[in-house]
Amino acid sequence: MDAKTRPRSRPRYQKVAETLIEEIGGGAFPLGAMMPTELELCERFKVSRYTVREALRRLEEMGLVARRQGSGTVVRATEARHGYVQSLNSLAQLLQYPPDTRLRLLETETFKVDRATARLLQCRPGVTRVRLSGIRSPDRTGEPIGWTDVYLRSEYAGIAPLIGQRPGPVYSLVEQEYGEHVEQVAVEMFSSEVPDHMAGPLRVAPGASAMTIIRRYTGRGRKVFEVSVSVHPQDRFTYSITLKREWRPFGED
Repeated sequence: MDAKTRPRSRPRYQKVAETLIEEIGGGAFPLGAMMPTELELCERFKVSRYTVREALRRLEEMGLVARRQGSGTVVRATEARHGYVQSLNSLAQLLQYPPDTRLRLLETETFKVDRATARLLQCRPGVTRVRLSGIRSPDRTGEPIGWTDVYLRSEYAGIAPLIGQRPGPVYSLVEQEYGEHVEQVAVEMFSSEVPDHMAGPLRVAPGASAMTIIRRYTGRGRKVFEVSVSVHPQDRFTYSITLKREWRPFGED
């Protein structure tokens, strides 16, 4: 067998990752359990720390583990997730997408609000609003994870050229450019279907199962200044939320 036909040997980190995946799936490391330390894995597999870190990074990308500096690696799932996963350590993180995603605008429209849209935006019919529509994707893959319609008060329309060019969520850009301040955010999540006009850009069939997330941002004067409606096809985007109760001495309510 010559060099051209000889099968390639798999990278060491891949072999380590595959072994750990099998062990997690088989129950060797149950949900919530701590994985062995990097040093322990190095000694077990006779590999470098770089190889171990790369293997753990792959497991983290698959949603199987979460790595925290100073506290080790914890098992988060026993089966790999397919799609983009966002892990949240605080409720505040629910308000924005991870920093490695970008919203690419496809459409911008200034319009008069009708009655149906007024209920969504919690404003009076007939007022002027701006709708910014686009696709959100992770920087590393470009695979669309969702379609987002952002509705803004017309006086904030000037941030449109900044979206996708400057890091940060849209509401943060409004705060930076116009001195607005978020006082409250209401979030709704529900199952839905992908509308026909979103199917092509999202690379799915019309009517495909989806998750819709609506965020309403209330600012000065208790007025809603931004509403975002995001539609995520099934298995493209997942929120993984962990909430911890504050410790209290025994006997206290």
